Amino acid sequence: MDAQRKSELSASLNEMGRRFWAGEAEICRQFWGQPRSSEEQAHWLRLQVYKEMYGSGLVGNPGGLIRAFLEELHDQVGNAETKEQRSDFERSLRVLREEYNHFKLFADVLETATGQPVSNESLKGWQLDEDKKLQAIRQRIREQEGAFGELAIMFTEGGGSAFFLVGRDIKGDPVSDEIAQACETVYTDELEHGEHGALDLEHELDSEEEWAKARELITEICQQRLRMRYGMFALPINEARIAEITEGKIEPLPVA
Repeated sequence: MDAQRKSELSASLNEMGRRFWAGEAEICRQFWGQPRSSEEQAHWLRLQVYKEMYGSGLVGNPGGLIRAFLEELHDQVGNAETKEQRSDFERSLRVLREEYNHFKLFADVLETATGQPVSNESLKGWQLDEDKKLQAIRQRIREQEGAFGELAIMFTEGGGSAFFLVGRDIKGDPVSDEIAQACETVYTDELEHGEHGALDLEHELDSEEEWAKARELITEICQQRLRMRYGMFALPINEARIAEITEGKIEPLPVA
C-alpha cells in the first residue's frame, strides 16, 4: 500500500474518531448544561474514581493501570543497568505519578461532594454496567486480535479527551470549580493518546482489509464508550443518537 493511500485512510479514520469524540462531548454537555446537585455529581465521580484506579483501557491487567505500572517498576528496579533501561524506568515512574495524580484529583473532588473519605473497599463496587461491557469488549478484542487489537484500543483510549475538554469549562459552585481544575490537569496530560494511537495505526496497517477491520473494531469500542457516558451521567441511553453519530451525523470534535 502506497503512502498516499495510507494517508487517506488514516485521515478518514481520524475523522471518524473525532465524530465519536464529539458524541461524548455532546453527552457531557447534556449533563452539565444545567445545574447539578452534589449527589448528581457524586454519581459520575464514583465511576471516574473507579476508572482512574482500576480501569484497564490501555492494559489488560485486571488490577488496572496503576497496578500495572507498580508491577512493571518492581520488575525493572533491579534490572536498570543501561542508559536505555534507566530511561525506561524513569519514564515508568513519571507515568505512575501522573496516573496516580489523576486518581487523587477525582477522589478529592468526590470527597468534597460527599463529605466522606473515599474508601478503597467501596470503590471496587463503583463500576457501572456499561463500563463493565466496555471492559469486556476491550478484553475480547485483545484476546482475539492480539497486537492488532491493542492498536485499536490505543486509538480509542480517552475518547479524544472530550470528557475533560467539556469538564474543564464548568463552573458555578465549589464542586464544579474543583471538577474543572481536575479536568484541566487531566486534559493536558491525556491529549496525546489519540494522536499516538493514530500514528501507530498508520505505521502498522498495510492493506485495505486491515484498515477495514480497524474501523470495525474502533466503531464497536466507540459505540460502547457512548453508552458508558450515558450511564455514567445516569442519562437514558439514546441508541438512535448513537446510530446517527456512527453514520457521521455530527460535526467532528475540533483538533486541539
